[in-house]
Amino acid sequence: MDISGRDKCGYHIIDVVGKVDRLKDSMALKAYVGGLVEKGELRVAMNLATVNYLDSGALNVFIYCQSILEKKGSKFIIIQPNEYVSDVLNVVGIDKLITIYNTEGEFENEVKKP
Repeated sequence: MDISGRDKCGYHIIDVVGKVDRLKDSMALKAYVGGLVEKGELRVAMNLATVNYLDSGALNVFIYCQSILEKKGSKFIIIQPNEYVSDVLNVVGIDKLITIYNTEGEFENEVKKP
């Protein structure tokens, strides 16, 4: 797994690449988001377009992200999950807890609304 970050539309977008299938991967994602929150960055989105596998640890990180940001008065967003990831998120009900945008364009249009 590789992660990188960028700012767009007032959000910090975390781009995740590859498999999120080891405890080390989940810990790295959690630490990355925790570091953002410590710096006061409360508008966080995770782009999953190039994630080809995720395990339960990754799902726990998504729930952690939503929880920690919600406590700060914000929310966590998932952008562009591919078909496999989208199916997993739907089966476990993450889509009912976290806002998910199917494309980055959809995300941009929605967050730019007044």
